[in-house]
Amino acid sequence: MCPICGSNKSELHLGGVSCRACAAFFRRYFESPKMKKVCTCQKRTQKSHPCRKCRIDKCLEVGMTPKYLQGKQDIRVLKCLQNVPGPSTGGIISRATAKLDFAFRSWQEFKEMRDKRTKEGEKEWKNIYDITCMTQDDMDLVWSMVRDLFPTVRELQKSDRSAMLRNFILKNWQINPIFEILENSEHYTLKDGDDYFQMVTSWYKGSFESEKEMSDKEIFRTFEPFWNHYLSNTAIPIFGLKLRKEELIAIVWLLFFDTAHTNISPECQEMCRNIKKVIFRELKNYQTDRNFHDMRFLDTVEILELVEKAEEKFMEHLLVCEMNHVRIHDDFKEILKENRL
Repeated sequence: MCPICGSNKSELHLGGVSCRACAAFFRRYFESPKMKKVCTCQKRTQKSHPCRKCRIDKCLEVGMTPKYLQGKQDIRVLKCLQNVPGPSTGGIISRATAKLDFAFRSWQEFKEMRDKRTKEGEKEWKNIYDITCMTQDDMDLVWSMVRDLFPTVRELQKSDRSAMLRNFILKNWQINPIFEILENSEHYTLKDGDDYFQMVTSWYKGSFESEKEMSDKEIFRTFEPFWNHYLSNTAIPIFGLKLRKEELIAIVWLLFFDTAHTNISPECQEMCRNIKKVIFRELKNYQTDRNFHDMRFLDTVEILELVEKAEEKFMEHLLVCEMNHVRIHDDFKEILKENRL
């Protein structure tokens, strides 16, 4: 839905999210000599659209920026930008617009704590069952990070907080390996060696139900296609974009504040929409400041669709695990049941 006029369709335009009609209005506003600075809404009928001033204010609030317009701009651009509301507009605490490098440092701390917990215990390498046993720990760590970066989430009802965390877990399983692959790309791209065979098979060994264990060759034949699909259709395309880690962090938070789920309240959905606007703006500004090509922003945002498709394939992967008697922790099973609804 367009946050400016309420139209059913919206997409990225000129640095913000809007429908095509509002994007065209925004362009005309700055390219036409006609300009009204005074709000005339009180003089209009109840069913009329907002006046030009109120409509342009909403455009600026969602992040639309005149500098993305082609052609010469005049002094009106600067005057209007002076009236752009600060990032706290709409109840978003200003810290929610923290620079992406700060968000990345928080992610590094999260990853270090998670890696530390992963290595705890006697086993040197944890299998899929062991990792699913960490589901509650993962949610606790994620919430701690979210609470510090986006203070407004502290006002959420417990049911919304829990739902958002559960919704994010499967997405995190898709995006978290990307950081590992970026750091060890040569280890993952060589898919024909013994190391790759060992990596795939060890992920399942020891996780089967009693007397249902599969041989290494059976494991590889059954599950390797899912690894190959993930690497070929998700990891390698993202890796090929050569994004900086700060840009990937923006994707992480766009995934977390997904508004598509039906198990969160309308108030929570509105908060997510507001925070996503901020993240989109921060991402665009980050790329603009570094003189990246305009298409880079669209390529980056398309990762959201890649992750969504990877999540669907992952659900299929887990179904095959269930069919082959691979154990999954009950906490993780509950999340899977909810996501199947």
